[in-house]
Amino acid sequence: IDMKSRFLFICSMFVIFTFHLYAQNSLLFKGDFMYTNVTVSHNGNSRSVSALIDTGSSVCLIDSTYAVDSCHIVVTGSNATIGNTAGKRIKSFDFNLDSVSIAGISYPKVRCFVVDLAGKFLHLAPKFILGGDFLKKEIWCFDLNNRMMKRSDVPKKGSSIRIKWKNHDNYRDVGLNSIYFKGKIEGKKTRIFFDTGSRRNKLPKTFGIKATREIEGEKADIANKLKMIKGGLCEGVSMELSQNRYLLDFTLTNVQEPRVNASFLFGKSFILDYSHKTLHILR
Repeated sequence: IDMKSRFLFICSMFVIFTFHLYAQNSLLFKGDFMYTNVTVSHNGNSRSVSALIDTGSSVCLIDSTYAVDSCHIVVTGSNATIGNTAGKRIKSFDFNLDSVSIAGISYPKVRCFVVDLAGKFLHLAPKFILGGDFLKKEIWCFDLNNRMMKRSDVPKKGSSIRIKWKNHDNYRDVGLNSIYFKGKIEGKKTRIFFDTGSRRNKLPKTFGIKATREIEGEKADIANKLKMIKGGLCEGVSMELSQNRYLLDFTLTNVQEPRVNASFLFGKSFILDYSHKTLHILR
């Protein structure tokens, strides 16, 4: 190979490498939910699908009807159980997808659970959920202002607000790949579950904060069908994380501990670094 050909080859490889390193995916917001397009491949079938980004889910989930009718996945019955965040368990089918592709990269052998999402969440049901087991494969940057996500490096010191978290390695009573911050709600020390798959921020009814008004809303999870419920809303509640203060609205529910979605990060860019258990909020 002559020098010119070698140079062109090196340049082309650099362009391909750069494309894969910095390829971006668009983010779509439905209320406080974040979605992005992925390609699910199995047994020679590939489907593009809008996937819910859910830090509150330990693993990836696929709707049972979509899995069978669109992806032609053969579900041979229940071989596993999976629990909701309240600890209620349901039967499921546990298998490995051949691959899931996002932002120019294909990830092989992605563990996934088949669940009746459409039957439980009805019109709110996602067809596919990206859980923590997938999100921890990379360091992901979410630009909520420009509505984009991409792979990232660890930001330089001083360029971000760093909020450390703990997970199942630290707490025996939490799900795999969960994210728990240590913080304060209205000055009260507590651990806080970071759940981007939660429609609202939630507080235990027993937390000691009074509602400012009553609201009506929809509630569902993988074990309980969607229904309308009434509950108290606490407006302008102070949450402190690493000496940073945020004012949020919380609904009062039967959760065991405070839970926040991504709403306190709206308008910002943040990075999820599972390997170092760190949330970076870029300055």
